[in-house]
Amino acid sequence: MPAPALTDLPGLFSNIDIYLFDQLLKGRIKKGSQVLDAGCGEGRNVQYLMEAGVTVYGADVSGEAIGAVRQLARQVAPELSPENFVVADLAQLPFDDGQFDAVLCSAVLHFSKDEDHFRRMLKELWRVLQPGGMFFCRLSTTIGIAGKLQQLHGRHYQMPHGPAWFLADEELIRSITTSLGATWLEPLKTVLVEHDRSMTTWVLQKTFI
Repeated sequence: MPAPALTDLPGLFSNIDIYLFDQLLKGRIKKGSQVLDAGCGEGRNVQYLMEAGVTVYGADVSGEAIGAVRQLARQVAPELSPENFVVADLAQLPFDDGQFDAVLCSAVLHFSKDEDHFRRMLKELWRVLQPGGMFFCRLSTTIGIAGKLQQLHGRHYQMPHGPAWFLADEELIRSITTSLGATWLEPLKTVLVEHDRSMTTWVLQKTFI
């Protein structure tokens, strides 16, 4: 079978996060896996997974976004139930303990209301992940830009592009990882986006009890 042309790649992989794609290359999500995209938006990170035979679930606080991802599922993976996609705060998920082989949370946690909300969301994401499963998270942090942003209150900072975001630092991420008893699947990897923000990739495995 000939290799796809470079111009065909967006059609094959849609707009999947390149750092999530790296986890696919490492075999950490497989056909038949049950995967939750927490803060799924309109589904940019799950279209390829749906088409590849992954059993995808999604949660988002936006009803409009959930409507869009349900429509996407109808088009590319009609075998998936619309009930897989729910309107929910990530701090209170309507899923069973250990239901998912992988939990994805990309560009969501920096919208936390405060540190308590941040921790409650992480606790829920960890609850629904099965032992041995992968937690994949991308979030904006202070890593690499500490002292360069205006701190507003608590861990909220004024971002150069306008909004106020909750930014975890490396110490908080590492302390939470330790408290979860998690295994690191990757070292923390952080990309500085000019002077605008710092995006950190946090990939863990839930340890078998």
